[in-house]
Amino acid sequence: MFTNYQYFLALAEECNISKAADKCFITHQNMSKFLSNLEKEYGVRLFERKPVFSLTPAGKLMYHTLRQIELSEKNLRDQYQDMRDDKSGEILFGTTEGRFRILVPDILSKFKAAFPEVRLRVVSAASPDLRKMVLNNQLDFMVAGVPEKIPHSLTFTEVLQERLYLVISDQMLAEYLPQLYPQCKEELQAGADLRLFQKVPFALNLPDYNSSKLLEHHLHELGLTLNCIHTSSHPDLHHLMSARDYAASFCLTMYLPEVLKLNREIGNKLNIFPILGLTQTNPVAISYASNRVFSRSGKAFLSMLRQQCRHFAEYDLK
Repeated sequence: MFTNYQYFLALAEECNISKAADKCFITHQNMSKFLSNLEKEYGVRLFERKPVFSLTPAGKLMYHTLRQIELSEKNLRDQYQDMRDDKSGEILFGTTEGRFRILVPDILSKFKAAFPEVRLRVVSAASPDLRKMVLNNQLDFMVAGVPEKIPHSLTFTEVLQERLYLVISDQMLAEYLPQLYPQCKEELQAGADLRLFQKVPFALNLPDYNSSKLLEHHLHELGLTLNCIHTSSHPDLHHLMSARDYAASFCLTMYLPEVLKLNREIGNKLNIFPILGLTQTNPVAISYASNRVFSRSGKAFLSMLRQQCRHFAEYDLK
């Protein structure tokens, strides 16, 4: 039965026999026969056919069991790889869209130099999707903020406590705080009181982002609502909008190097201020399956990734 367990996993993911068959490169007829034989072997119905094709309770039990078997097989392969002193292999890594452009170029080059024969595949997605991929053995590692509820089947290695910063141009400060500018620049270095910025247009991240939740909690404490004129999933776009005097924005610690680089390119016209009264931080972690056993190259990648993420703490404004 376990010889073709990937067929069942494909059926559970696709909830469609034709799509699952295409994914596994077999015919619809063979996939149907596989499912029929499987249900006969165990004497239970694994999928409801109507009103929609979906897992039964027995099917869900098999799905979770086969995911554990899949993980055990990956662990076994990695351990055998080290026994053979095999320097090839593959590592699957994912992070969120904004962090992808920050982390991936450096980690790709460093890892390739150390393990030229190991393939490093990288993807970007929203944090919940990444966690699902790790749980489904489709990713070995991910980097993202820590969720409020931590799945017991994932291990979280915290690598950074991010602070949130206000990003605003000189021109926007002069326009919206004319009575305080330019003297306010020095004062705001100690902490920007967001009550001074209620009329300023802002570009903000989507509401489900950790940075947005951090900001919303602080605004709720102050009884404030900001003048949001743009929302998106692209923090780097928001910083470009700030550089063009279109909207102020916010920046987490890991994004500071890119904002500082952008600022140098435009003649240091952007200001980066800590936020007065905001003590809460955003924990960032490397996550992987709790029962995962990594090869030497996997352990080395984890060490490189941990070191690279912790490096960003050096950019926090004192």
